[in-house]
Amino acid sequence: MNHYCTALLTDDSLSGKCQGTLRVAIKVQTFLIDTPDCNPMNNHADQRIDEIRNLLKGNPRGMSISEIAERLGLKRNIVSGDLNYLERLGHVEMQSIGTSKVYFSTTNIPLSGILNYSSDMILILDENKKIIEANAPVLRITGRNREETIGRSLEECSGPFFAALHAMGENGDGEQDLTLWLPQLDDPRGMRHFRVKQIPAVFEDTRRGTMIMVEDISEEIRYRDALRLSEAQYKAIVEDLPDLILRFLPNGTITYVNRLFRETFGQGDAEFRGENVYSYFSGQGRVEFLEHVHDAKGEAPVVTRVHAVQTKNGPRRLSFTIRAIFNENKKIIEYQGIGRDISAELDTRDQVMRHVAETEFLCRKSQNFLETTCDSDIFAHLSSGIAEIVPDAVVVICSYDNPTKMMRLRVIRDEKGADLLREIFGEKEVDFFLSPEILSKTGEYEKIQNGKLAEIKTDLLYPLVGDSSVRLLQQTIGHRNIYATMMVWEGDVIGATAICLPMGDELNNKSLVETCIGMAALTFQRHIIKESLSLSKNRFSMITETSPLPIAIIDPSGRYLFLNNKFIAKFGYTLDDIPDGKKWFLHAYPDAGEMQKARDLWMSDLKNSRPGEIRSRQLRVRCKDGSFRMIVFHPVTLLDGCQLVIYEDISELEEAERIRNLLAEIVRSSHDAIIGMTTTGRIQTWNPGAERIYGYTADEAVGKDIEIIFPPSLINEKDWILKKVRSGEFISDFETKRVRKDDAIIDVSVTISPIFDRENKIIGTSTIVKDITAKKAEERFRALESRYQEMVDSINVGVYRSTGDPEGKFIWGNSYLVKILGYSSFEAVKELPIVDIFLQTNGRKELIEDLRRSGFVKNRELMLKKSDGSVIYARVTALATFGSQGEISYINGIVEDVTENRVLSRKLASLQGLSEENRLYPS
Repeated sequence: MNHYCTALLTDDSLSGKCQGTLRVAIKVQTFLIDTPDCNPMNNHADQRIDEIRNLLKGNPRGMSISEIAERLGLKRNIVSGDLNYLERLGHVEMQSIGTSKVYFSTTNIPLSGILNYSSDMILILDENKKIIEANAPVLRITGRNREETIGRSLEECSGPFFAALHAMGENGDGEQDLTLWLPQLDDPRGMRHFRVKQIPAVFEDTRRGTMIMVEDISEEIRYRDALRLSEAQYKAIVEDLPDLILRFLPNGTITYVNRLFRETFGQGDAEFRGENVYSYFSGQGRVEFLEHVHDAKGEAPVVTRVHAVQTKNGPRRLSFTIRAIFNENKKIIEYQGIGRDISAELDTRDQVMRHVAETEFLCRKSQNFLETTCDSDIFAHLSSGIAEIVPDAVVVICSYDNPTKMMRLRVIRDEKGADLLREIFGEKEVDFFLSPEILSKTGEYEKIQNGKLAEIKTDLLYPLVGDSSVRLLQQTIGHRNIYATMMVWEGDVIGATAICLPMGDELNNKSLVETCIGMAALTFQRHIIKESLSLSKNRFSMITETSPLPIAIIDPSGRYLFLNNKFIAKFGYTLDDIPDGKKWFLHAYPDAGEMQKARDLWMSDLKNSRPGEIRSRQLRVRCKDGSFRMIVFHPVTLLDGCQLVIYEDISELEEAERIRNLLAEIVRSSHDAIIGMTTTGRIQTWNPGAERIYGYTADEAVGKDIEIIFPPSLINEKDWILKKVRSGEFISDFETKRVRKDDAIIDVSVTISPIFDRENKIIGTSTIVKDITAKKAEERFRALESRYQEMVDSINVGVYRSTGDPEGKFIWGNSYLVKILGYSSFEAVKELPIVDIFLQTNGRKELIEDLRRSGFVKNRELMLKKSDGSVIYARVTALATFGSQGEISYINGIVEDVTENRVLSRKLASLQGLSEENRLYPS
């Protein structure tokens, strides 16, 4: 038996669809039968309804009430009532098009076909509570077939499912939840949850019944329980997170906030629930948060932005990440927000950005300052830099020249960048006198003399820019707050800067402005130093080039930076010859030992030196032309580590000193008397020779009048000599007589010279006195020696004088000596080493040793070699003359050829031997 019903769609949750215009819903409200609400239809009404149904079937596009009434010739109200009846049965469907109602025909299908499309369990009961239809899900969950189910009541069907439904039927209609333990199902959980709806129904045959719809909500319940557990776990996790967590509905209603959110905004949990999240934002901040939430609906459901909010601790900046949460229909059901207080981070970032901007500004300005070539550019860059930092300020910059005590107005720039200096004064710069006592006497200036900006009174600005200047300045810019500072270098003021702000304004970025001013001050100092260095360099160049001494500058690496012309002229080397110290040592010290010594001294002195300390060394240096000079090096370490070396050539001085020392030694060691005296005859110097000649010691003679050595008979000679000396005359080898301390009269030869100073003025007298006695004795000796040589030259004995060294050379010898040795002249003998004429190897050595011991050798027989190689016997008598050090100065000797005597002696001895033999052995 086929049952027909029409399900009227009233719920949005659909679990199935059937073809055609019939929409089958799991959750339906009512089933109706083809019967009027009151009396049964008569045949006429059935015919009318059939006509309407057939008419609508023939017009699938639909018809209005008026069109149907007109076509069938019926009244509109009758047609309207019939259509309402058919609509309730589900035979027709009405759609409103504009103000008209258009009706369409629908198609009925068997109820069993409808029920099997549903995933829910559906039972149809008749008015007697008998099951007339059960869909497949019911049979599957109960484990029964249709024969065991159809036609039976719920009570007659076995199993907990039917029993529970039967019990629910007794409790009334409506929707109820049901929980059953169904161990027969292949489900390890066993426990199943259902939602049961009992819906009254009317069949087409006007019988009434009940539709029981059972929805398996086990997964829903499990999902709900899991969701509740997950929600509890979620809240437990996020409650104490260090981030602000909130959840709110699409309309902004807050559903959850964590502890940090509550603490941040200062309310309890209950006070937040139900609040609108948008109320925590105001003004433009609320609009931005609304846009933030709206953007989370788009392609990116997670959006992060920063918002400014008012918390109980004041305004903060929070980074909010908004996530949209969707249901299975892609509809947003909730938003989750995660907020993090990034105020400190943003403050740090802002500080970093400010620091980066300030660093960029300082780098740019420092580059500007480094590229400046004149002082006017320095002050122009400073004024533009201050204007960049403090755009509303009028900038006044001055420089101060300590030597002249003049303050110079360099820049007056207004907030628009206009040059007020030229506008006010009509000049590019203005100078005025500023006494340093003004700054030192006024204690108010102390706070601006350390490079720091400080607010000062207007009247303190007058001296810095000049009284007349400040009045004109005030007339132009009006009264302002003034911040000023001095530019100070090494305790001296070199300039001043004033920043004039509108009244009531404070100076922001003070440290940056101070840094900019400090950079300008350093650059100005560099400019001053550069000019000073340029002046010093010019002076240095002039000094070095006009210096009478050679000068070199060597950098710390040993590279020669500078050689003055005197250096090149003195040594001949240029920078090409000696680019570094290594080349200098190679050229200047050709001897390896001297070079190593010079290098070691240089390195040792350099290692232990301090800046400004002079380390003098005296070394011999070879010049480029090969000559050697004695040089005193005067190196000094400069502050930059370079070496300034001044070379003093003392070759002439050393030679002069050597000569002076030699002369002094000669004077000291001279046997002659050398006397220095004034032009009046007072003795000033008295050498040992004078002591020996005259018998007076130096202490006895110095300071006395020279007349102490004049004999009474020659006292007038003193005046004559002094007169000649004072007139510049020179007296040479003047032979006269003088008196000794012991009153002995001696013959002397006197040489007297005037002594001149640098101005060629006679300041004294030099007297050299020779003992004439010695001279006479020498002359007599030479005369005697000459007569002696003439006399001995004719005797038959060799007479000689030789040196006393081991090899020996003849100084003089008579002709017989030359003859004995077999040579033609004394010149040939003179070149002959005496040691070579001794036949015995140690003959000369033994003779010298005997002479050293006793000073005299008498009748020593020696075997000597003649020039032709033959041997003679000689008898030598020698007398040694010793020097002051005990060495043999020379030897005087006599050589007698006794070869014939020796031969005769041998013959005589031979004859005596023969006579003796005859006597012993007579014939």
